[in-house]
Amino acid sequence: MTRVELIGNNLIIKFEKEMTILSTAHVDGIAKSDKVIISRVVDDKEIKNVESFKEKVLKGLGYTNNVPVMITSVNLSNYKLSENSYGGVLVTAGFSVPNCIYQEELYEAELYEAERKSNTINIISWINEPLTMSGLLDLFRVVSETKCLFCSDILLRCKSRSPGTSSDGITVAANVSKTGYMWSGLATLHGNSISRLIYETLKSLMDDESKAIWLKRMLGMDTKEIINEALKFYEQASVPHLSKKKVRRLLMKEIDKVLSDPNVWSFIIAARELDIRGQSGTFPLLKREEFDLDTKRIIADELLASALSLYISGFKGLTATYWVDSTKEKISTSISKLPMFEDDIISALIGSSLSRVYDKLLSDKDVNKG
Repeated sequence: MTRVELIGNNLIIKFEKEMTILSTAHVDGIAKSDKVIISRVVDDKEIKNVESFKEKVLKGLGYTNNVPVMITSVNLSNYKLSENSYGGVLVTAGFSVPNCIYQEELYEAELYEAERKSNTINIISWINEPLTMSGLLDLFRVVSETKCLFCSDILLRCKSRSPGTSSDGITVAANVSKTGYMWSGLATLHGNSISRLIYETLKSLMDDESKAIWLKRMLGMDTKEIINEALKFYEQASVPHLSKKKVRRLLMKEIDKVLSDPNVWSFIIAARELDIRGQSGTFPLLKREEFDLDTKRIIADELLASALSLYISGFKGLTATYWVDSTKEKISTSISKLPMFEDDIISALIGSSLSRVYDKLLSDKDVNKG
């Protein structure tokens, strides 16, 4: 069994014996060690020179330079450790700086080290079975693929589908022997077991995430931002003698109720998945240039939004959604800057929620008091 120790800003995992380690966090890429460190950076100024920072960490702990030091800015006490008979995984993760093929901000190699963010997915994985060197490399591949699959499944937001954050780190460890297993892929018992362990461990980190975070990830706006946008439309047709604060409160209640329905999330997920296809140029019969211009050849975005608004608030919701959609560019909202499908789904969320609010405002005397 492994042991985990937290010393200051350093999370240290200690194996029962020295192992061969492959790591993106070691200058040589490969090392022999019985431990790996994840060190938390409190101030980004500390990592102007990453290797100097690592040397300082190792010196402070009294360890030699063969120990890999991974870097993060997340709270180390929130780490997740999972083990089974095949091996184990330790994960620390932050998901706020995703990257992707079509991202707009890129760096030259010499500048990247200084500019890289440290809100990172760090994965340390180990196998109890002996592996050949090729088997250990195959395990590294499986860990990377599993991380990418998970980030894709949670729709981590970037210009296109995201495989992770901008400074993810992976470390794998095993006892390397020429008589060990040569493969560690998903079709092997140990590789598949570790992959599932990693996926489920990453998923457990999402348990406490709010609806606002999921909304931001999928539609580019959180709940508060959507309510602020909704109020812009309300101001075009406000109810006299009613405070904006009260309307905001009613909108919050309605949108929270709407977002408590998994059927609504089905529409939201569908919109994001479709936009990812459009942004990456993998939408059948639709060129990326057409997608970027929101071609009139596609009406599925309006159909999806219409179905959602009808589901939430019937015909009133549909007419209110049409009003929002036809007004959004005239009053300079942020909605119109979103991709093809997402902007219409937000229009439906706002329009149908406003419809329900207007119903309350115009029919409930108690709501109108004051």
